[in-house]
Amino acid sequence: MMIDEKAAPDAGLRRVVRANVMTVVFEVVVPMAVFYGLRAAGVSQWWALMACALAATPHVLWTIARKRRVDLVAMVTVSVLVLSVVIGLLSDDPRSLAIREGWTAALGGLFGAWMLVSVVVGRPAQLTLGRTIAEVKRGAEGAAAWAARWDTDARFRRGLRVDTAVWGAVLLVNAVVHVVLVYTLPIDLISLVTTVVWFASMACLITWHVWYIRRERLEA
Repeated sequence: MMIDEKAAPDAGLRRVVRANVMTVVFEVVVPMAVFYGLRAAGVSQWWALMACALAATPHVLWTIARKRRVDLVAMVTVSVLVLSVVIGLLSDDPRSLAIREGWTAALGGLFGAWMLVSVVVGRPAQLTLGRTIAEVKRGAEGAAAWAARWDTDARFRRGLRVDTAVWGAVLLVNAVVHVVLVYTLPIDLISLVTTVVWFASMACLITWHVWYIRRERLEA
């Protein structure tokens, strides 16, 4: 059987995109819909927040069972679920349950801090992340060829450092803003506002990223 070498990477990339979309739907959109649906039905903030925290459980368990491993995204989601249940058992204060939102942001901030450190210590994080993307799109040989540009192309090195620094800074600032919002907003607005802020910041960041890597010819 003949295999279209171009179609195979494209199919792999589509699977990655589809998986990420499903994750956002079932682990962000569905829990938020559960929370506001229950609040509209008159359910207390505490119970609505607890249901919101648990709403992502079926998708997380299904993902782990399908992949037969716990990846980074699943680990973050599971840690949030466990934290929510523990806090819920220890306190009946809705604000304490809402603080779990800050946990996710804190993890994002730590990732951003790591990206910033990688710019000045060793090789930038986007080199590792880009190679993973290149392997999905081009296969192992294509990914190795892309990563090898680090040793020979000064523009490539500078571009990856700039891209990594911008990603790290935005993730770190977003984490700080997220935590501040969790502690200052009315409880019923936390889920909506933090989600909108996160999506808006990611949309701007990804738009800039796509433009920049095309301009600097950094495509994985």
